Amino acid sequence: MPSKPNCHQAKPLVGYLGLSRHAFLLLLLIFLPVRSLLATPIDGMVGKISQTDYANYVQQLQNFGTRYYNTQGNVNALTYIYDAFIGFGLDVGYDAFSYNGNSYNNVVATLPGKNHPEQVYIVGAHMDSTSTAPTTNAPGADDNASGMATVLEMAKVMVGYAFDATIKFFGFNAEEQGLIGSKAYADKAKSNGEQVLGMLNFDMIAYPGSGGGKNVFLAGNSGLVDAMANNALKYTDLTTTLNYNNLYGSDHYYFHSSYFNGSTSAFAIEAAPASIPSHNPNYHKTADTVDYLDFSYASNVTRMGVATLAGLANVIPEPSSLLCFLSGGLLIIFVHTRTKQNHNNYS
Repeated sequence: MPSKPNCHQAKPLVGYLGLSRHAFLLLLLIFLPVRSLLATPIDGMVGKISQTDYANYVQQLQNFGTRYYNTQGNVNALTYIYDAFIGFGLDVGYDAFSYNGNSYNNVVATLPGKNHPEQVYIVGAHMDSTSTAPTTNAPGADDNASGMATVLEMAKVMVGYAFDATIKFFGFNAEEQGLIGSKAYADKAKSNGEQVLGMLNFDMIAYPGSGGGKNVFLAGNSGLVDAMANNALKYTDLTTTLNYNNLYGSDHYYFHSSYFNGSTSAFAIEAAPASIPSHNPNYHKTADTVDYLDFSYASNVTRMGVATLAGLANVIPEPSSLLCFLSGGLLIIFVHTRTKQNHNNYS
């Protein structure tokens, strides 16, 4: 039997660092959380978007039968949205406006900014619906329970984080009558000197088309459009079509820089507005129900939205993440120093 070669046995890593096993395990427990720094707070928000919750919001809004602006269904839907925002832990209120001599409401939830609360970013969608029988049967699943569900899901996720700027989550009313609710608020904000820096609007984002496509149409001020497109590329498998104009037809319109000095706006929709009637055969019909929607597609639009808004309002890293960063940095310095010392000792 050949003799065992006299080889130098490698020193275990723990011994090489001059640490006891217990000390090594303790440092390992400190170091492992540092890996979480590889995931930003925005990554965390995007990962928390729930397709199940999103689909439930759309279904609940459809269940009111109609959300036409002057019906009890509309009032009931506003209450549902209000209660949902309350459940998330947000400060919620009704925003009244007049139309045809009567008073109606938007609903708004506010997440105050920590460092610059005077700066405001808005995310909104119209909660009302219409159809060929608007007062009795206007389910409006795609138009626009889909957009309102995005706002609700974003609010649910974002309330767990802190931001430099204030975020307002809006359910706009009477959009189908000519952007009445959103124009009323935009006019009020301008008159009061509210520092609205940006507004993201979601309108019809759950019907990808007969070919089952994944494209989303983005239009508005270029900075916001590009931000949404970049986040779609980073966080989803969506493709995007970009338009840098203020296209009429939804609630972003009166927040655009051309109407609201200092503000910007952009919106997401499943196809170019001019082609919507041919893109979605159920548009403004009683057949606009959840049966025809793609919730995976809509959830990706929501992920794009939450990433964009979190970047605009500047999410603040949690103190625990900063602590992990410092702990990890100290650990790396410590290990590097001990490694050099031990290397010199073994040389």
